[in-house]
Amino acid sequence: MDCIVQKFGGTSVATLERIRRVAELIATSYRMQPVTVVVSAMAGVTNRFVEYAHDLGSAEGDAEYDSVVSSGELVTAGLLSITLKNMGLKSRSYAGWQIPIETSCRYGSAVIQSVNPNNLVKDLKSGIIPVVCGFQGISPENRVTTLGRGGSDLTAVAISDALKADLCEIYSDVDGVYTVDPNLYPQARCIDKIHYNEMKEMAALGAKVLQEQSVDYAMKKNVRIRVASSFVEHEGTIICSDIPEKKFSGLAVTQNLSQFKIRHTLKSHLSIIKLLEQHFIRCEIIKTLDGKFSLLIDRQKVPLMKSLLSKENHILDIKQEMVRKNFSRISVIGSNFNQDDHEKIISDLNRSKIEVFYCSIRKNGLNLIVLTESLLKSIDVLHKSCGLGK
Repeated sequence: MDCIVQKFGGTSVATLERIRRVAELIATSYRMQPVTVVVSAMAGVTNRFVEYAHDLGSAEGDAEYDSVVSSGELVTAGLLSITLKNMGLKSRSYAGWQIPIETSCRYGSAVIQSVNPNNLVKDLKSGIIPVVCGFQGISPENRVTTLGRGGSDLTAVAISDALKADLCEIYSDVDGVYTVDPNLYPQARCIDKIHYNEMKEMAALGAKVLQEQSVDYAMKKNVRIRVASSFVEHEGTIICSDIPEKKFSGLAVTQNLSQFKIRHTLKSHLSIIKLLEQHFIRCEIIKTLDGKFSLLIDRQKVPLMKSLLSKENHILDIKQEMVRKNFSRISVIGSNFNQDDHEKIISDLNRSKIEVFYCSIRKNGLNLIVLTESLLKSIDVLHKSCGLGK
């Protein structure tokens, strides 16, 4: 139907003052067309609940863990709906199960199976602004599920598809998608339009603007996304399919990687890789001279990896975790790379005396493992070498 979906991240709703600001943005949009809203928990709340669950021995994969960490969104949705009503607008809040958003039983990283838009359509036709809890779903076991960290993005995209909305707007504290994290590199450039494939790669490899699964869902359903800031007026970035992919589109960075050593066979490490991919955990595979293997993964994914492996006795052949805080990964994102492109990038880094610990070539780019102490210098070299400032 003729409507838009607006999603507001945790920083956008971190305080009552910011919730009032968000309500004003929604009211402005509502004057032009019907709006469905999706919200995250207030900034910091989910992290605190995750710590509580971990302290009591629960982690991703446990249904009770999902019940705990999904509760922050309920508070935000209720507070925003109250604020909209105080402004003279009609509104009501929804938990994920009330839509319902039906998912798999993969607690901690559930997969959306269907979204029934009937309740939302009824509200929109009655002039009501629905405020939906992001991140939440319901399993066939009638338990609350969560959609992985950043899962409110996925909720917004899925609801946009179910409603056939004109646009899915993702609001946070950044005013668009940049060629690299501007907090690390102030010379980064805001991209006005980017293809789904490029955005998916950036999200998968460290860019925190959007959840990877949400971009994948949007690409499959052709949901047009706009990324913008709830704090400053800016056109933001459009993510869509009607734009050619660029040879170099951006850099994604992951800091503080954790290393896991695998004791024995290739079969052992392939089983682990397959399991991690099912739960959207990206890793680098490093083969040592003695024929053994190591995995480098994002430290934030360590608790989930441990939880998964504890249930898989046949692939528990892993040495104790070794946290290498001095390693970071820089991923060059683009398309139609050739050997000359790869060689030029490595040559430019070597010329700047930057040691590359490990390099892997991907279909859509290059992953480079460097010492964190040389990360900023590496970003500067790569940003210029790939012409990303133009």
